[in-house]
Amino acid sequence: MIRLVRLLAFGFLLVVAASTGCAGGYDRPKVRQLPAGIQFGGTWDSTWGKMALSQEGKHVHGTFTGYREGGVSGDLDGDVFRFVWDQRAPRSHGHGYLQITPDGTHLEGRWGYMSEDADGGRWAADRETEAY
Repeated sequence: MIRLVRLLAFGFLLVVAASTGCAGGYDRPKVRQLPAGIQFGGTWDSTWGKMALSQEGKHVHGTFTGYREGGVSGDLDGDVFRFVWDQRAPRSHGHGYLQITPDGTHLEGRWGYMSEDADGGRWAADRETEAY
């Protein structure tokens, strides 16, 4: 009887996890067209401290300083910046993505280790300056 209860409880948890999209606990961004006049370039207050980004066409690169220090570099896919990050100390690197809001004031995404782009956690940022 106890085994049956445990089996039913486990099955219930699987159904709940599947119905809530818990396959990783996050949704991949749905790429949209980058709105006219909106760019990733600028200074951002991010999850990992201050982030300074430069955009040249579809290429974006920059640095992050504060909690950790390092760099990011990658390309745009519509309104999503897909990047490689490299952290100085402790030495680490991986991939990630950030999607910009239509008004250009917020970035939301994830980062991961090595070839993964989401297993590390959330990466978000708010624009510090109005000039972009």
